[in-house]
Amino acid sequence: MRKIMTHITARLLLLALVLTSCGSPSATVAPTNAPDQTAATTLAPTSAAATGTEKVTLSLWIFEGEEAFLPRLKESFETKYPNITLEITEIPEDQYVTKIDTALAANEPPDVGFVYGGQQRWLKAGKFLPLDEIFKEQSILPANYNQNAMSLYCLYEGKNYCIGSYTGAILLFYNKDMFDAAGISYPSATEPMTVEQYADLAKRLNKPNEDITKRVWGGSASDTWWYMDWTTHFSADGRTTVGFSNDAPTTRTYELMAQLERDGVAPSGSDLQLLGDIDLLSQNKQAMALTDNFTVIANMEAAGIRYGAAPPPVEQKGDEPFIITWSDAFGVFSQSKHPREAQQFVAFLATEGNQLRVAADMMPLDMTIAESWAAKNEGRREALTAIRLARPVIFVPDIYSFAGGPLSDAYSQIVEGAKTPQEAMDEAAELMQSDLDKAWTTWEQIK
Repeated sequence: MRKIMTHITARLLLLALVLTSCGSPSATVAPTNAPDQTAATTLAPTSAAATGTEKVTLSLWIFEGEEAFLPRLKESFETKYPNITLEITEIPEDQYVTKIDTALAANEPPDVGFVYGGQQRWLKAGKFLPLDEIFKEQSILPANYNQNAMSLYCLYEGKNYCIGSYTGAILLFYNKDMFDAAGISYPSATEPMTVEQYADLAKRLNKPNEDITKRVWGGSASDTWWYMDWTTHFSADGRTTVGFSNDAPTTRTYELMAQLERDGVAPSGSDLQLLGDIDLLSQNKQAMALTDNFTVIANMEAAGIRYGAAPPPVEQKGDEPFIITWSDAFGVFSQSKHPREAQQFVAFLATEGNQLRVAADMMPLDMTIAESWAAKNEGRREALTAIRLARPVIFVPDIYSFAGGPLSDAYSQIVEGAKTPQEAMDEAAELMQSDLDKAWTTWEQIK
């Protein structure tokens, strides 16, 4: 499940977080032209299986990579509902959307599956059932769950269609001992620094050495769309990227990031290849990094490193903090053969499933129970403080299919000096606008 946002985190996962509110439904920015699904908002009829008098097998399709969690989830669910058997099929992430589309076309989807990042088209087409009634019945409050992840996957037309059990996020993690040695104050867990401030800080923390095995990089650098507020690259209605992804603040952001890599303050791709597949933060070879909470927290705690967490930098002073998050967004297919039992499973995931994540030492999606996970140390408490700042993301249809390539190419061109920052960003913006227009045309044709 943690691989769900491979397309969002790009270099970390190309994880979606990727790059998607558990807040009030009015915060949803998706279009309002979905088919009327009012009749589907009620609970599925209570079956004999739901009352424990008939044996039922629920099918669940999921990504590979949850071998530790899934058996515990299955055992706990079947213990609570002994008449229901949970049948789990693991599918490679890069095949998941195709498998689901094929099953939907054949009217044979599983009972439960992901609302995969960028696939809100399934919600618009009525392929998932709203869950608001089961949430109400079981006192599940969507506002308690991470707002960004819920908006990215689960909210559409004011209804909740899915929910998850964990919170993945991109944060600025840093080594407190390195900050102390440099006499530098720790970054705030609530107030983001600007990219300019981040670049200056990384330079102060950088320790160059001709021997790459002895170098300590001040920070990390890359294109920024996958963790920054999407309004830095798109208009608020999600329809325009020219004039946003290539405006002065965003172009300057990419220039600053590229300069960090060019000057050796942040590791380059070739540096990482030479060093091999290692987490530089956990090896005391990097003072700061923009990375995901799963990788860094586990690795740094295992290494005994005293770490802190903060929101990622923003383009300009006064910009609101933005945290991209993701989760295992499970929903019930409208063609489910056992919709009531499937809704019970999703409700179980939202409650006991979140507790199981805490027991497995992972941050849950439910922010009200995340305190128990964060109690272990100060670094976790800072990470939770920052992640609680997450807010709904704007809606950009099929964003992961077209944004990453042009912007990553633009960043590389700036690093290599092949184009000026403005030239590179102008070209990326034009390429993305063409694809964005097509994405909106496709979206509006969904019935």
